[in-house]
Amino acid sequence: MNPQETIRDLAAHVKSAVFPHLGTWRARRVTGIASSGDATFDIDDIAESAVESFLIEREINVAYYSEDRGLVHPFPGKTPEGILIIDPIDGTRGAIAGFEACVVSVAWTEYKPEPTLGDVLYGAITEIKGNLSFSAERGKGVQIVNVDGSLISPQLSTNTDLTAMAWCMECVGAPMELLLSAIKDVANPTTVRGGFFILNSSAFELTRLITGQLSGVVDVRNRLLKDCPVTRPLFEQYGGGRLLSLYGYDVAGAALIAQEAGCILTDAWGRDLSEWKLLDTTEHNFGSMLASSNSALHGKLLEGVNSGFAEFSKRSY
Repeated sequence: MNPQETIRDLAAHVKSAVFPHLGTWRARRVTGIASSGDATFDIDDIAESAVESFLIEREINVAYYSEDRGLVHPFPGKTPEGILIIDPIDGTRGAIAGFEACVVSVAWTEYKPEPTLGDVLYGAITEIKGNLSFSAERGKGVQIVNVDGSLISPQLSTNTDLTAMAWCMECVGAPMELLLSAIKDVANPTTVRGGFFILNSSAFELTRLITGQLSGVVDVRNRLLKDCPVTRPLFEQYGGGRLLSLYGYDVAGAALIAQEAGCILTDAWGRDLSEWKLLDTTEHNFGSMLASSNSALHGKLLEGVNSGFAEFSKRSY
């Protein structure tokens, strides 16, 4: 089994384990705190068990990193053939509610101490409630497969009008009143002609760029924290005593897939993401993202975000 087949099969295996628990009372129980500081739920534990059993039963000699357990070596004493970056349920809160915005995310990198987003060689995303699976190999494009085995072509939006942009923004653990104030000039014009959504599943959202359902994905939480340090106490308050952000493992597979489909991805300042470390959840490695379906729209999105933060930083709050 080659790496691409392995991560596709793993994603499908986790989906089969998790699907019966979508929207159930058991899935809602908080069971602990992940290595990133986010809450973990019973449904996360089910997904983690499915990952470990898959790798051990098939004797797949890889290390894997997951949100709940950090870096795991299922076969101590052996040098792994690679590292799997796994988010068994990206969009746990959506899964708990039984919504469609939840996926299994798997990426494969070479085995090295500090793999980055640019080191991801293969990515696979499987919808938990839906029927689509997305996969990509670096430099070889993207493949979308329906549950019936039929292939689906990417349908990236060609929209370049910011006011007509359908988009999502991440908000977990952030002071919403300040976050929205900083990007109000981007958000306000889109609510009628475009569409503004909060789904809190970065991997799911990036795949919606490929299906044409969205043309923008935004996470500026870290920019708010860095550009306006006075907001730190509010981030700690709303994060339950911890700072939460976007992490490399959240988008390791989806970012490769989106880029291979032709999407444009940068951080919230417009900088390249290839050196973003995937296994580091400390504050200095917090991430952000501006993603869009085409370069023209991305330029306008970045301009709007820059303008909004420049105005916001002059205020007292």
